[in-house]
Amino acid sequence: MMTPEDRHSAAERGEAMGEAMPVVQGTPIGNSAASAPPRPMGAVLVAVTPLTVEEQVVLNYRTVVLCFSGLDFATTLLNIIAGLAISRDLVWFALAIFILGPLSGTLGAKHLNRSLVSVYFAFCNLKAVAETVFAIYTLWLWNIIFAVVQIWIIKIVATFLFALGRIPLQRRSELLDLKDVAVRMVYW
Repeated sequence: MMTPEDRHSAAERGEAMGEAMPVVQGTPIGNSAASAPPRPMGAVLVAVTPLTVEEQVVLNYRTVVLCFSGLDFATTLLNIIAGLAISRDLVWFALAIFILGPLSGTLGAKHLNRSLVSVYFAFCNLKAVAETVFAIYTLWLWNIIFAVVQIWIIKIVATFLFALGRIPLQRRSELLDLKDVAVRMVYW
């Protein structure tokens, strides 16, 4: 008499042990079925679209640009508030326009909109020039560090902007719909 383990092993091998019905194994017919890999019962084939290098760069840098534009928004807002606390001139209200740069960076990265990311890139360049001039003027270590960090942010935004420009508009909307793509944040 066979033990349950023996019956299980025989069933896995496709052997009918004393069964009335034989075990039948299907054979693919035709060219398309013969080239398809074998798959388990009930499995569904899903077409996978490979990503180009630019698409992978955009997906990797998207989150970083979102984070940096949020940080730029916060630091720009703090600079405006600090300027208003020191002096009540209307010049600080004019500098409130610089809030539009990080906002467009956030929206541009979120929706993969190249025009809005370009506005953020221009904002980053203006901010880098201002921070570099201020760092040279004061020669204070923190100002020099802020200027270097701003130049680093420019490099990241420029890489994102360049890769985004090489992807067609239709493909950008398809990239926004991808949810199961492995994305890693890149800081360099």
